[in-house]
Amino acid sequence: MSVRAEIATEAARTVSGRAEHISLESTPEEAQPSGRRARGKVRATYTLKSTLRGCETELALLDDHFLSVRCVRPDELPKRYDVDLRFANSQPVRVREISWTWLIVTIGLLTLSAATIVSVLAHAQNPWQRPGFIAALATLATSVGTFFLFLRRTTESLQFKSVHGHATLVSITGGIGSTREGKQFFIELIKDINAARALRPQDKRQFLRDEMREHYRLRELGVLSQEEYEAGKARILRAHDE
Repeated sequence: MSVRAEIATEAARTVSGRAEHISLESTPEEAQPSGRRARGKVRATYTLKSTLRGCETELALLDDHFLSVRCVRPDELPKRYDVDLRFANSQPVRVREISWTWLIVTIGLLTLSAATIVSVLAHAQNPWQRPGFIAALATLATSVGTFFLFLRRTTESLQFKSVHGHATLVSITGGIGSTREGKQFFIELIKDINAARALRPQDKRQFLRDEMREHYRLRELGVLSQEEYEAGKARILRAHDE
């Protein structure tokens, strides 16, 4: 093959690759959020409600390999949506957010009140008449309130993310260890994620196009923010180039 022919072939490949890349990026904009669809029967359900944190998550595993989600979070509108399990990573991510600030404040107040009480008891016959003893009791009562804030601000989330976009498709939030009660449900959910992909096998490029559409649909439904969508979109495009 001549040098000119080799250059022409390489140029054609480059143009083809760019065209496919642009097609992948523009596909979601052409897809409209799916409307109401025929819902499958419910196979299993799980609910985690945390009154202390104002969080509630209801999950329903449907027999058509979709997950129905309803979640309530403080200062947010309730969300209800379905997730196509083909695009969920079967390995959930556990995220713990410990409110170290309120924990340190609580420990400090407890230490201060305990030291004051011990000192007053050791040097006074009538501790109730000592201002320092009353102040120590008030500090002790305050530590109860800060400990409550520590419990409220400390959360544990089990998150299922998308395969290539790494966007959070569903987040189950409660206290530390609260998701352990749903272990059997999550085992079934992971099995269903693997089954969903096996039932509708696709080559990587087509899968990436459909995953992009799913991200776009979830953005339009308000499940993903614009920032989450853009970040996921960039990751999917990078996966296309790999």
